[in-house]
Amino acid sequence: MPTNRHAIKAATDLYASTLVEALANEGGIDAVVQARSQIGQVVAYNRSHTELLEAMRDPGYTAEQRANLVKEVFAGYQPALLQVLGVMAERGEIDLLPRVLEGFDTQIGKQLNTTVVDVVTRVPLDDHLREIIKSKTSADLGKDVVLQEQIDPYMLGGIVMSAEGKRIDASVNTMLEKARLTLKTTNDGGEQE
Repeated sequence: MPTNRHAIKAATDLYASTLVEALANEGGIDAVVQARSQIGQVVAYNRSHTELLEAMRDPGYTAEQRANLVKEVFAGYQPALLQVLGVMAERGEIDLLPRVLEGFDTQIGKQLNTTVVDVVTRVPLDDHLREIIKSKTSADLGKDVVLQEQIDPYMLGGIVMSAEGKRIDASVNTMLEKARLTLKTTNDGGEQE
């Protein structure tokens, strides 16, 4: 695995660029968005299942065995993603995957002139609200927009959106937390009625 930060950046950019290009050729923006979600799942899996990462670092495994292991664990994922994961495993660079995920969004913007906006709500968006969000964010960002929707049953209400490293949190949970902090600060500051 490269240790120089410039070499690491070059490697992660190459993986992300190659992956977006291959996915776009295979299945267009839908395949790209699906793989983006799958990369996130792989990163989460690696964080919670140290056995796989330990196997990737084990000198007892050959490069081919590491690649096959990753492909078996994530069978059913996008074929282009499996290929890239296999190459990363062979080269002992699977630890770079979180950085590849970061570069993935940049490559989607560069190659497809599209931004993926992550939207979290308590209930599914209706078509009207979905179109409002897409047109507003598209106008603000100057790119086509694809929504990646997620339902969070623990949210009290509202919406949380993030894209290109920016986050808008208009959830009821956050509003209540801000109100609680304001009240606490007011009460702690000696101002009492």
